[in-house]
Amino acid sequence: MAKTFINTLYLSALMMFLLVVSSGLPKVNGQPCLVFDGEGAEGVCFEGSGDGPCDASCKLLKSTVHVGKCEPEDGALHCHCYKPC
Repeated sequence: MAKTFINTLYLSALMMFLLVVSSGLPKVNGQPCLVFDGEGAEGVCFEGSGDGPCDASCKLLKSTVHVGKCEPEDGALHCHCYKPC
C-alpha cells in the first residue's frame, strides 16, 4: 500500500515537473515567442517613425494580439506583423 502511494506521488511530481518545464520553454529568455504573419499597411514605416504606427496597423488589420515591427527589407523599411506562438 505504501509502495503504491509513493509510486503515485513520484509519478505526479514527475508529471508536474514536465508540465512546468514544457510550458515555460518559449519564455525562458524573457522574449515573447512571435511568428511572422504577413505585411502590415504600406507607408507607415519611415526613418525615425519607430514601431508605433506599424504596431497599430497590425492590430487593426490582423488582431489585437498581433505585434508590428518596422524592419528593413529590400533597402526600405517595411511593416511586418507577428502573432504569438
